[in-house]
Amino acid sequence: MNLIETRPIGETYFNHFAVDFSDTNIRLNGKQYPAGKVTHEIFCLSPEWVKTLFYKGDALYELCLRWSGEGYSVELFSEIQNSLFDILDYVKDVPPFCHFDTDGEYAALNRFFCKGALQSYEDAFRKCGTVFYDQLPRENRLRAHMTAFSWIAFSYIYLAGDTLNFLSVANVYFVNLTENDKRTKHELAELAREMFGDPEITKKIEQSNHAEAFNNFTLHPTVEYAPVIMTTESGSVLGKRIMFNRMLNFYITDMFAGLAAGHYSRQCGICHRFFFMQTAHKQLYCSTVNPEYGVPCAYVAKNKLNMPKQKKKDGFGYAIWKKRYDSLRNEKHKTNKNLPSAKYDVDVCDKAIELAKRHYEEAQIDFDYAQNQYEQDMILRNLINEAKEALGKK
Repeated sequence: MNLIETRPIGETYFNHFAVDFSDTNIRLNGKQYPAGKVTHEIFCLSPEWVKTLFYKGDALYELCLRWSGEGYSVELFSEIQNSLFDILDYVKDVPPFCHFDTDGEYAALNRFFCKGALQSYEDAFRKCGTVFYDQLPRENRLRAHMTAFSWIAFSYIYLAGDTLNFLSVANVYFVNLTENDKRTKHELAELAREMFGDPEITKKIEQSNHAEAFNNFTLHPTVEYAPVIMTTESGSVLGKRIMFNRMLNFYITDMFAGLAAGHYSRQCGICHRFFFMQTAHKQLYCSTVNPEYGVPCAYVAKNKLNMPKQKKKDGFGYAIWKKRYDSLRNEKHKTNKNLPSAKYDVDVCDKAIELAKRHYEEAQIDFDYAQNQYEQDMILRNLINEAKEALGKK
């Protein structure tokens, strides 16, 4: 008997998936993300894209209702097949859905809809004298097969409905967070209690649900979890692996895990898109290039007389630079004092400090670099390796 989860990656199908949670991060399909990042990725989806996903899920729901009322037929299941693949094709490359095992999703659907399968199912139903799988004996293999398939089909329906409903409700919280300038963990918690404990807000949440089929914005708690080891920059930590069978449960859990860690989405004062924050710094504007002006929104605000100005320490990349600067100065101090924990030569630390400053300055003027490479270059081991290479050291 294992007392701890030993598999590095849990299942990651839409209808049954495992997510590992530590105090500040989650691990999904073997990759690690800050808690709250999935919530933010939902905010990055355009409302039109999400509505289209919802309508695709609603069309699948109507087909499943027909299945329930009419029973099995090759014609109906051909439509269900097309609907399922249509949804999977639509989401497979889009965060956060691309973080799941979409190849496994295709494989599962292809196994069920393999060549000749639909006709063989119809033949099997005919032999049993019914087209309704729930009328088959409980030990019947076809009944088990169809029951498992129904879970897959409804996971796609929930994926579509849950995403739209979660976006509409979470949007209320994060817009309120921005308008009231809430940033600290204490403030995030108080706002959550104030909003989600308010009967009027709860009523609005219920009204914002777009279809009764999706069971409203309700977290169905799960106790199916196990301790797991997660790796961080500072070493291994104990976390918990939670099993989900519905997207909404995961979305809500990620949102509140992020808030508990001080991670949140904030609305930009210029373009009104959301950007992701992991600190309480008073960043007001996103660092993505504003399509209207061709520069980040912080630059736009800097040159508009009527816009609040953002301090340097609250701008993009400063927190990472300051963290690396302090850690490299600490390493240099340990070397100068000949402490046993010293790891790097003084000249390596000095060069790494110089490189960190150069990378920070580059991130302020090169927007593609800031978005795609800056954080990677500022990882401590990468700075040290770059410094050693520049100095000709191994």
